[in-house]
Amino acid sequence: MRKIINPRRSLFMLREDIFTDVYTPETIQEIQCITNNDGCIHKEEAILDSPENYKDVEIVFSGWGAPRLTDEFLNSLPSLKAIFYAAGTVKPFITNAFWERDIILTSAFQANAIPVAEFTVATITLALKRAWYFNRLLINGIDPKIKDHVIPGSYKGTRVGIISLGAIGYLVCEKLNQMDVDVLAYDPYVSEDVFNQLGVKRVDSLESIFEQSNVVSLHAPWLKETENMITGELLQRLPQDATFINTARPAIVNEPNLLEVLKQRPDIQAILDVVDESDSIVHNPLNQMANAFITPHIAGSMGRECHRMGAMALQECYRFLAGKPQLAPISRMATSLIA
Repeated sequence: MRKIINPRRSLFMLREDIFTDVYTPETIQEIQCITNNDGCIHKEEAILDSPENYKDVEIVFSGWGAPRLTDEFLNSLPSLKAIFYAAGTVKPFITNAFWERDIILTSAFQANAIPVAEFTVATITLALKRAWYFNRLLINGIDPKIKDHVIPGSYKGTRVGIISLGAIGYLVCEKLNQMDVDVLAYDPYVSEDVFNQLGVKRVDSLESIFEQSNVVSLHAPWLKETENMITGELLQRLPQDATFINTARPAIVNEPNLLEVLKQRPDIQAILDVVDESDSIVHNPLNQMANAFITPHIAGSMGRECHRMGAMALQECYRFLAGKPQLAPISRMATSLIA
């Protein structure tokens, strides 16, 4: 690739331990061809201590561990025009001070949605075959005698409920369209056009989606309004042998309620990629439940999957330099919609 003459100056600002997981050597080299970038991570403290060395920086490539965008920090980068965030939610570092400035912000949440959606659809498929239930029987030395059990399977008449049609929920519905299941969705903030595009049935209450679905998959963002949104009363409405999946955030589910329901309803299976870790994920009481299957937040981008996010940040930079609209611009309103 030919190096651009007189390119705009850019910096990398993210955690050192994930730098090359997100930005591959090839992506870094390409960034250095289209911007003036030294290929090093720059610390917030260095910028605050010596702002004179950074007054010409126009672009920041970031990711997990992004600096908080305070007034002081932004004043130290007076020429900043764009931040390309190679990860999902921007809530941990965004501030009111940032929104008062004319700075472009993008997120790679759409790229991060891909592995979560793939994980979810794979989990739904296994849930409809009741894989975890039969595994428990085998571990306990019980012959499953499969013909004696009801297995929904992935065919018409089997209902999968999706809560929230953000980037992940939308992509899950698209992938489920390749199966023969009936898809229901709950999202009071999405227009009828979106439901029609996806070919899914709109359900107007959480109670209904839990009552009707063989599998319910949660993809809502974590907001003050959604904390403890999934209650024991809702979970009790699940049909016989149903499965509840959470790849979103633990705070959206009332975990003490979930624990009690799993004790009372051994027929229900919970697949939880996120649980409360305030003490330790190992000591979470849900770990002791035979009908709870827990993974340590692996649904999102892991390993090579993270390369997608760095590649998307690079793509956003190309568009910025060319004066084209961004693929995933983040506005003040949009921050509440990215889980």
